Amino acid sequence: MIAEFIEQTVKLLRQLDQAAIARARDLLLDCYRRQGKVFTCGNGGSASTAQHFACDLGKFVIPPGGRPFDARCLTDNVSLYTAWANDADREDVFVNQMRGLLAPGDVVILVSVHGGTGFSSDLVRAMRFADQTGASTISLVGFDGGVLHRESTCSILVPDESTPRTEAIHLVIEHLLMDLIRRELAGGGDA
Repeated sequence: MIAEFIEQTVKLLRQLDQAAIARARDLLLDCYRRQGKVFTCGNGGSASTAQHFACDLGKFVIPPGGRPFDARCLTDNVSLYTAWANDADREDVFVNQMRGLLAPGDVVILVSVHGGTGFSSDLVRAMRFADQTGASTISLVGFDGGVLHRESTCSILVPDESTPRTEAIHLVIEHLLMDLIRRELAGGGDA
């Protein structure tokens, strides 16, 4: 089973759309250069991947003495998240946190195994709110990609129907993007 898991993972990595990964990198670099904001969100295990994005954008990618990304994960403040979930439509929990903050040119990163198909309507609403605001959206999805894959500015699909494998590949994509951005910001080229 170990060899099979590794083999399947390598196969999935080879199937990733490299142009979509490059587009995601470019959207994030453009946002940084314009001093825009990045909001990340996800549910369950994808929330931890969203947190990882915000953490790495705020610290890992920045050259010594450089300005960090203005990156915020919308699940980090549990009190605020649950207040919105309790006092307003649960589906608007991410939208309500971005109202008045999200601006044209900002980026919203949405992480979802199912891509909002039958699940995660909060992510779909956040993506559509971002679009209406003039912000770009980057989605990391699995299964058939769902609504997020079809409607995001940029979507990176893991073509698999296993939640654990999809989440594992999402983390690989996150780290690849961070490495590309870090090299670019440090002047290392090849990004």
